[in-house]
Amino acid sequence: MSERQERVEPFRGLFFDPQRVGDLASVVAPPYDLIDPQRQRQLYERSAYNIVRIELGREADRYGAAAAALEQWIRQGILRRGCVAAIHLYTQNFIFEGREYSRNGLIVALRLEEFTPGRILPHERTFAAAKQDRLQLLIATQLNISSIFGLYPGRHPELERLKHEAAQREPDYAVRDDLGIVNELRVISAGEAIRTVQQELADVRLLIADGHHRYETALNYRRLRREQEHNPPGLKPYDYVMITLTSCDDPGLLILPTHRVVRRIDADAARAFDRHAAEFFSIEEFSDGDLLLSRLKQHGSGALGVALGNAKPRLLKLKDPAIMASAAAQMPSEVRRLDVSVLHALIFDRLLGIDDAAVKSGSLIEYTVDSRAALAQVREGKAAGAFLMNPPSIADVERVSDCGATMPEKSTYFYPKLLTGLVMNPLSD
Repeated sequence: MSERQERVEPFRGLFFDPQRVGDLASVVAPPYDLIDPQRQRQLYERSAYNIVRIELGREADRYGAAAAALEQWIRQGILRRGCVAAIHLYTQNFIFEGREYSRNGLIVALRLEEFTPGRILPHERTFAAAKQDRLQLLIATQLNISSIFGLYPGRHPELERLKHEAAQREPDYAVRDDLGIVNELRVISAGEAIRTVQQELADVRLLIADGHHRYETALNYRRLRREQEHNPPGLKPYDYVMITLTSCDDPGLLILPTHRVVRRIDADAARAFDRHAAEFFSIEEFSDGDLLLSRLKQHGSGALGVALGNAKPRLLKLKDPAIMASAAAQMPSEVRRLDVSVLHALIFDRLLGIDDAAVKSGSLIEYTVDSRAALAQVREGKAAGAFLMNPPSIADVERVSDCGATMPEKSTYFYPKLLTGLVMNPLSD
């Protein structure tokens, strides 16, 4: 592994053996941040070898338990190492709102770089607690259990040709997940194909679409290992991280909105909301949530849906973009124009007194892509408010990243998520 020198490298993946575990659907899982206690219990019951037992265990010492399970599964042949280093074509075929999509990505080992040089960029801020959790797990397992999701810009005809040719083969691994998404993995080990991927992606700017916590954790792990080993020469396995790279132009690339559900809102602020909001927004009331959602989608960027307590749901539209220049002068203009920035700076902070510290606490706000469920929580008295948005575009994400800025936490939801457990990347031999 020390012979690695390219920015993008193949790796000998760690795979579940279908002959030992049966249907792969029983052992894979969604990303850890989508697993609540109920889902965790379901995955535990589904199989004694479900990857949740390593990725997000429920034992008191879950890091130690994860390391022990990993070691045992390898020893028993439940997990087996690929014979040769390879890259992997990962295809997800799915239906969303009646339309068929197919998204393709290349799973590779990417040489870690700090964000400062600008060759790899984040687009969202992260939560510190999540990074500490992921670091503890990485130290215990020395394994990239789940893949980061990244985007590359520009036209790359050679990469598209390579992906198209590989896609003609039967998949080496295939699983239909709980959402009905067909996940296919095809191993690409031919030297010429690997060199093509390395050459095409050697100098392009990469954007982290999903997995910011895991990328920053990988950077921290690399620093820790290099300190422990007194900065050894050459590139080591921990100098790389597993990532799935998809073109910004991929027709299957889909972003969903991430709505906010707020548990508690100051009563006085809620009562005065319409009066104060009218200073900045035009306000349109609706008799029910479905009408609001239809109007929100129709309007597109620049509108926000709000449901507070027993009041009728309403649509808010900023009267003048210059309002944000005053309310969020510290933000770069590319960030100020985002709907999520309007929500956080004007509605949360200015009108409801929910400042950045309250948002980062993690206990006040929940995030969901299900707008109707968000409205239902308010209607049933389980939450104080629901705040709905349209999704940002890929162009929005690129503009923010290119100017060196980041969006607020949970600004994007790239759908579908990458499955955990299809392939893993060991960081030791």
